Amino acid sequence: MKDGTAIMVLLIFSTSCFINGQKIADYKYDNGRLTPADHAVRSEVQFNGYTNYWHDTYHEVFRYGNLFKMARSHVEKTILQSKLDIAEDMGIPGLIMQEGFMNALLSGTCDILDQPSTDKLEGALSGGDVLVFLDPGSEAGQKVMAELPADREWPRELKSHQYGAAGLIRADLFQLEYGEHMLFVVSSPDAGIRRALGELIENTGRLISKYSLYKGWFGAYTLLNSVTCTKGHPLEVIGTGMNEGNSWFVFDGYMDFLSKNDLEDWMKQVGSSIVTDVGFWPVYGCRDYDGFQVQSMFTKESWNEYARKKGGYVFRRVWDTLADPLHYDGYLATEGNKEQIDHENVPFILRTGTLDQHALNSMVLFIEKDKPLTRESMWDAILDRRATGVLEQGKMMGPALYRNALQMLLLDRVYLEAYFRDYIDLKAVVNGYDLEVRVSNFGKRAAYGDLELTLPAGVMAEDHTTIPVDLPSNSSKTLHFSLQPGKEAMDRTNPVAVHFNMEGRKKSTLAVLDLPPAISVHRLLYGHTPRVSYPVSVHNFSKQSYFPVELQVFRSGDHKRLQFQASKSCSAATGSSQDLLFELDVPPGDYEVKVTALGVETITQLGVGKAEGDPHVYEIDLNSDGINEFRMENDSVQVTLLTTGARVIEYIVKSRHDNVFSKLWPEKPVDDKRPFRKRGYYFYGGFEDFLGQASMETHQVYDAEIVQKEGDYVRVRMWTDYFGNRLEKTFTLYGNSPLLELRYALTFKNQEANIIAPDPLLELGRRHWTEDVFTVPEADGLHEYRMKPERYYGRIFFLKEGWNAGYDTREDVTYVAAYPVDQLLFHHMWMNHPRNPDAHYYCVEFQPWLFIDQMNTTYFTYYIWGTGGPWENGVEALRQRNLITTK
Repeated sequence: MKDGTAIMVLLIFSTSCFINGQKIADYKYDNGRLTPADHAVRSEVQFNGYTNYWHDTYHEVFRYGNLFKMARSHVEKTILQSKLDIAEDMGIPGLIMQEGFMNALLSGTCDILDQPSTDKLEGALSGGDVLVFLDPGSEAGQKVMAELPADREWPRELKSHQYGAAGLIRADLFQLEYGEHMLFVVSSPDAGIRRALGELIENTGRLISKYSLYKGWFGAYTLLNSVTCTKGHPLEVIGTGMNEGNSWFVFDGYMDFLSKNDLEDWMKQVGSSIVTDVGFWPVYGCRDYDGFQVQSMFTKESWNEYARKKGGYVFRRVWDTLADPLHYDGYLATEGNKEQIDHENVPFILRTGTLDQHALNSMVLFIEKDKPLTRESMWDAILDRRATGVLEQGKMMGPALYRNALQMLLLDRVYLEAYFRDYIDLKAVVNGYDLEVRVSNFGKRAAYGDLELTLPAGVMAEDHTTIPVDLPSNSSKTLHFSLQPGKEAMDRTNPVAVHFNMEGRKKSTLAVLDLPPAISVHRLLYGHTPRVSYPVSVHNFSKQSYFPVELQVFRSGDHKRLQFQASKSCSAATGSSQDLLFELDVPPGDYEVKVTALGVETITQLGVGKAEGDPHVYEIDLNSDGINEFRMENDSVQVTLLTTGARVIEYIVKSRHDNVFSKLWPEKPVDDKRPFRKRGYYFYGGFEDFLGQASMETHQVYDAEIVQKEGDYVRVRMWTDYFGNRLEKTFTLYGNSPLLELRYALTFKNQEANIIAPDPLLELGRRHWTEDVFTVPEADGLHEYRMKPERYYGRIFFLKEGWNAGYDTREDVTYVAAYPVDQLLFHHMWMNHPRNPDAHYYCVEFQPWLFIDQMNTTYFTYYIWGTGGPWENGVEALRQRNLITTK
């Protein structure tokens, strides 16, 4: 009874709480905006001393929520320390220069006095500007030094290690002003130091009057032509460098040399005088790169011979004694070899690297004022050692004559800022068809000028291409331009030049408008009658919102024999794309498909076969990991698909009882638990894709469905989303034949993921060995390749026809692949070896590399034919199905 009463009281109390409770609207979110910086705990730490060398570091350390912790360089103190390090490198560690000293001194003429009396100095000042060399202990020196502010002792307050030296001798360069008259002072108690400073000043002035300074990035690194990813299209790299005052670029990322002609053409399209060149370490400056097989050049002699044959240059590492017997054109400079770069009379290059590593290194060339900057004059300056390498935080290397002059100007700051217009910061980026330009003025004076665009043929701006801009000191403005491409601009990279013209001087940068084909389709396709699905994606570059898309099917080679036609209405806003699906009703045969829209047409190849055979597909968990595999099977082959990576993990030729792919799965690599293992290439085996390196698809579990379970073909579709980048793969096994089709559809937005390479890891027969022969239809005919038991190697091919074949001569098993040849950047072969640090197995890879378009869907097909017997039979079987394309 008591328990019942307690329960009743509790219920009454709870009910009353609901009746009389607060309304949700009475509660308010009280935290305001998220402002992490307001809650970060900041402290400063520094070190001035010796670890394994003498150095000084200054950092700001931040804590947030106690457990988040990060450190960054203290900007102001690090810059001040760099001034002391520069002075030490010039042999005058006690030197302090007032910023603007050299700029003012070099801008006019003046009388020069050495240790004058006070009267003589004052008398000279009445006649104009004076450069005076003084002992601060002299009468005139004391009076002049008395004018300096107290904060001139900042090096000691900084606690720099240089100022702990007992014999440090101070040297001051500064200027005093009276009206329009200037007194330039070189002050030091040591006559030898004053004399050395006079020589530095004179040499700097002489070089500046004789030479123009051209800053550039040697070894700027992109991966435009590679499956591996890094930030920055070459035009983005050039634009970033131009904003920093660069006027020349030498690119040397993997396969950047393939862009030699493109780089030159892009500059011509916008009338730019920027000089470009390419190479791949250690070879640069060749007139062309035909036959440059960088993964098959095993000796130093091969690199040297190639450079000489192509009129190029070859460089070596300073410390590489194995290079001593050969002739090289110079050294690769690194900070650790500054001593040799400074003092040995050997040309050098300093590589810049990637944008995601901030492109911190540069080179400054000294070229005679009467000579324009060209590729030839650029190389002349490098080979003549008229160059200075500039590393992070203003560290420099190179011959003292040029290095010291540049160091004097960096201590001055003002001269270089004006020379390279560094006080104006210009950034431009294209989003869709919108060009966003941000111009900032970091100078002390207002900047007024015209912002002007230079556009390539086929691209127009809807509004004005020239806009006046008024920028107060320390201010920024953002402007938007609507770009309108025509059909000539589609399916190509379009450079966009942006200039800020002011006071007769110009600051420029570049942006990139990378446009897809207006019509995107499968360039090679196969299907069974009576109906073939044919996807089409149209990118609308026009002002129309609705427009027709026409499709016609003709017999191959005969456009008078129309077999099928259809039309669909497409709805897409300007700058967007629309996917359409046509169902083609055609009998068996060889066809060409013509698609027309917006005044653009594309013609592709189609094979249609009879509806016959009885394949089947089912789901099964073969490795008991809780994720089903898909098994496709007919009389000829058994195919196993993994949803992990959407890969073909097995393709078993039944007549030979052989899986033609590498046979590791379901075992894991022996180094599976290596730190950050998934950030390197991870070996599964089978047929996969290179989409980055490590590939982003490697461990991704795709969504999957069986599209057609039985009939004359079976089909499985897999798809996934990589943070806004969609990849879909459709696998189809046709009839009772070995024909396996892989259809790709990629709709990507991340520009760094610009190439995909379907990648079969082949291991024909019991093992991959020298009895396996691989045949490639190159431009000059058929070529055969075999593995080398002692090493891995690779080659790139430019194919005449879209296929490659492998044949195990001992076990009589064949693998043939087909794909649209005109869609490839190139075809890549990789003969792997267990010494590969990421893939410890023998196998061979034949990868067609193709670009992934932005702002439209990219389609691609890959066909597999595995069987017993010679490879020629497989190629002929694909040719009979109209699956061999010709370039």
